[in-house]
Amino acid sequence: MKTGFIGLGAMGVPMARNLHKAGLLHGVWNRSADKAHALAAELGCTAPVTLAALASECDALVICVAADADVLAVIDALVPAVRAGTLVIDCSTVSANTARRAAELLAARGAHFLDCPVSGGTEGAKHGTLAVMCGGEAATFEAARPVLEAMGKTVRWFGPSGAGQSTKATNQIMCAGIIRAVGEAMAFARAQGLPLERVVETLGQGAGSSWYFVHRAPFMIREAYPPGFRIKLHAKDLQICREMAAASGAALPVVEDVLREYTTLIDAGYGDEDISAIYRLKSELFAPFENPNAQTIAALLRRIRTIAVVGLSADPSRPSHGVAKALQNFGYRIIPVTPGASEILGERCVPSLDRVHEVLAPDERVDLVDVFRKSEHVAAIVDDCIRLRMPALWLQDGVIDDAAAARARNAGIVTIQDRCLYRDRAALA
Repeated sequence: MKTGFIGLGAMGVPMARNLHKAGLLHGVWNRSADKAHALAAELGCTAPVTLAALASECDALVICVAADADVLAVIDALVPAVRAGTLVIDCSTVSANTARRAAELLAARGAHFLDCPVSGGTEGAKHGTLAVMCGGEAATFEAARPVLEAMGKTVRWFGPSGAGQSTKATNQIMCAGIIRAVGEAMAFARAQGLPLERVVETLGQGAGSSWYFVHRAPFMIREAYPPGFRIKLHAKDLQICREMAAASGAALPVVEDVLREYTTLIDAGYGDEDISAIYRLKSELFAPFENPNAQTIAALLRRIRTIAVVGLSADPSRPSHGVAKALQNFGYRIIPVTPGASEILGERCVPSLDRVHEVLAPDERVDLVDVFRKSEHVAAIVDDCIRLRMPALWLQDGVIDDAAAARARNAGIVTIQDRCLYRDRAALA
């Protein structure tokens, strides 16, 4: 069966090599032609200039690209030239709807489509031990077995078009929870002063073990994260999971938490590292609290619009009142969180953070919670902010609770402690 391979990334190259070892590889194509020509020269196969040319020469085509738009672009290029009866096997990770659309486009030309996302990382791709999750017609799956089994050790059919991608989405949710747990466990073990290599060797044989613990905890020990499964690609996959869950009216807390953490890592420039780099954040759980740098604080103050002020006094002589009034003058909307008062500074008061939504416009959110309370009350306020997923928290001068501030930071809340919001904002003017 003459097979063409499309998409020569970190996974695609070793998968193509395994097809070559099985005597199936006829040609390769990549958006960056140099990679295709180099691999073709190594393996002694063709590297046609166009996808249409590759399609015209092959009985089967394997696709392994990054995103939904990339898959559909490849399908659009193949459709005019693909021959009736050709097998098109997509090993990318995309949405189930994209898989169904690709199947429809190819069926109109008499070609057959399988969505066959894979799991097992670059190691599995190299050794031909990938888990392959397949969706499509059962007869097409059986016809494609020689190609699939050249790339994977566990090859299973799950149902009609889209079923493979739905299975992969399930896998990606599991990966999110596991890598997060491994990161937290390894950060905990380091903080306890344990011999980390021995921890991995021993616990890798226990009930809590997983592939990610055995293969990625060593990355965390070395604090080096060579790309195996890149953060930005897993984030893309989890966005797909989020959208698929939302279509059923559900939200997935693990997905939401990991996406938030990945966003932090991507914004910091770590998006091309392996997902085990989540340890960068988990190790901070045990670090002493420190305020963000001046640039982060300035960026926060420039982007916020609505501030909930906890403990805002109606007495104009009180510091909280003066600060809030000054913040209004900078153009911020102030929401007083003040039990027992009806209105302060022209804004309706609410008794607690749980009630803030009652005074927000439909497209408005609280960007920052500003606290004017004694330190003994701070822990409860922080817990409310974490529970309500508030994005940022400001603990004013004199409000000192290091443990609570660290807990907020570790929950992904941008947290500033023992500074005056008004003075920091005035410094930007």
